[in-house]
Amino acid sequence: MSLKINGADVCAQALERFGVNTIFCITGAGNLAIVDALARSGKFQIIYSHHEQAAVMEAQGYSRITGKPGVALVTTGGGAANAVTGVFSAHLDSIPLLVIAGNESSFHCENMSEFRAYGVQGFDSQMVMNPITKSSVRILDESQIGDVFRESWAKTTSDRPGPVFVEFPMDLQRRIIDTDTNLTERPSVVKQINLSSADKSVEFLDELVQALNNSIRPILYFGNGIRSSTAHELAKSLVSKCEIPFILSWSAIDLFEDSNSLNIGRVGLYGDRAANILIQQSDLVLCVGTRMAIPQVGYDKNDFARRATKWVVDIDGTELTKFPPHQWNTYRSSSEDFLDQLMNHPSLKPNGSAIKTWLERVTEIKAELPRKDQVGPINFGKEFVHSAEVIECLNQVASEDAIFVTDVGAGLLTGHNMISIRPNQRMFTSQGLGEMGFGLPGAIGAYFACRNNQLICLNTDGGMMFNIQELQVIKHHKIPIKLFVFNNDGYGMIKISQDNLFDGRYAGSNSSTGVSCANFEKLANLFDLDYLRVDGSIDLSSSIGSALASPKGIIIEVIMSPEQKYFPRLATAKLPDGSLVSPPLEDLDPLIPIDDLEKYLGYKPTENSFQVRGIPYGG
Repeated sequence: MSLKINGADVCAQALERFGVNTIFCITGAGNLAIVDALARSGKFQIIYSHHEQAAVMEAQGYSRITGKPGVALVTTGGGAANAVTGVFSAHLDSIPLLVIAGNESSFHCENMSEFRAYGVQGFDSQMVMNPITKSSVRILDESQIGDVFRESWAKTTSDRPGPVFVEFPMDLQRRIIDTDTNLTERPSVVKQINLSSADKSVEFLDELVQALNNSIRPILYFGNGIRSSTAHELAKSLVSKCEIPFILSWSAIDLFEDSNSLNIGRVGLYGDRAANILIQQSDLVLCVGTRMAIPQVGYDKNDFARRATKWVVDIDGTELTKFPPHQWNTYRSSSEDFLDQLMNHPSLKPNGSAIKTWLERVTEIKAELPRKDQVGPINFGKEFVHSAEVIECLNQVASEDAIFVTDVGAGLLTGHNMISIRPNQRMFTSQGLGEMGFGLPGAIGAYFACRNNQLICLNTDGGMMFNIQELQVIKHHKIPIKLFVFNNDGYGMIKISQDNLFDGRYAGSNSSTGVSCANFEKLANLFDLDYLRVDGSIDLSSSIGSALASPKGIIIEVIMSPEQKYFPRLATAKLPDGSLVSPPLEDLDPLIPIDDLEKYLGYKPTENSFQVRGIPYGG
């Protein structure tokens, strides 16, 4: 005998079958029936956020730690509109999410398609979300509810993962339906991407293996696409078997410990000087599971690894189209399938003796250019502390299971550059969109994914202001967060750009030009958090160590010099004639003597390196 339940109950039962137990939500008129169904079921922990943008970011943080799709529930109108930033962020970083939004009744959605507004406060959110999701669908009939949720859930993790958006009109949420129609289990039918043909696979792998076997300076470059347990284990086996040095993208920074002798470091606009030089010495670079965006390869992707044959494996064929085929070898495949095929290729036998010599060179350059010595001047007086000193301290006192979540500015740049990841630590941020305000809600999501790990959020004064309301979620759930707020009087990265390109004319970037931030000590008191002020006058290790050991949540305000820059970095230079020139990827600011750069490279630097120093190139 069938039961009579409403559409929202079908949604709740579907989520339960998917194994969902945590949902990030803001209630509204457009989703009340779903909230009621979830609450009545008693099967879910619902985290009530204070902004839809934050709710989706919290679902992101949850997904990044668990590896399962995060779920966010928002209302119609402003609720769906506020969710856009979090959805787009997940889309760029390939984070699986299911975002459910209410809307006005299906009658309005069907019959007001040409109107700006649907009903009272609705709009065509399904269409708005379409280009920034893997799938965006509106339920228009009660018989569709079960199938839509089954298909949508499957799509979040199929092929290249990402967010899926389901718009659920409020009348269908409340409509009484027959369970036989919606709860009958049917397999999800998700169209799989047609990847490279078998012929292409054999040809690519044979050519790659031959190149690997002949290479004397190879580098592996792994991205977040190897995060699945299968791909990750295969990547570790490949590294171990071939003893080839590797680089990790910032999104994959926690997949191998920093102390691994084969771990070169981090490449890119804010990468390690040693790693950037080594990539320009290499003769082969194999990139797996990373889209090789501008922050990774620099402003001229064809100058990246300029002396190497370049091989890129990505599941997204569109991403591969940006690589000129005469300079890059591309192959469309999942990381799991490719690494499995490569590991089992019968001819894979890299040149061990040549690679041993290469590893000696890698070790030598890393020793001569240690990461901690590349951050520029650190002494700004006792009033201030350098962000790199704080991260160096965290490398010593953070727990073995710490989860680091960063916002932009100092949290992102100094954090991802300086942190030394240990085997059971995790670290993430919003990489593709790089939006201010991600750090705090991302950390909240991580907490509900793994409550027992030490939770460290590396935030900034400017970034905190974007989702500061989520401190109430911290207070309500008594989350023992260690919330670092790097305070440099506004927007440090913007001030750097204004120094470089606009002769130091600040506008809208610090307190004297219109951007002021909260009193964080008072905020700590307001939200029942402990507070610690960190400046150049205190002992970092003992003070931060004690703060991390506390069972309570705490705001640790780091007083940075407003003049501190983020080094090393690839900096566009303004020449005396007003023209701009970008040095190559290996030539990071602060610039080292041209003779030293040539010594490390092993060949003459490019013309741009001479230009930015005001030295004639001489052919």
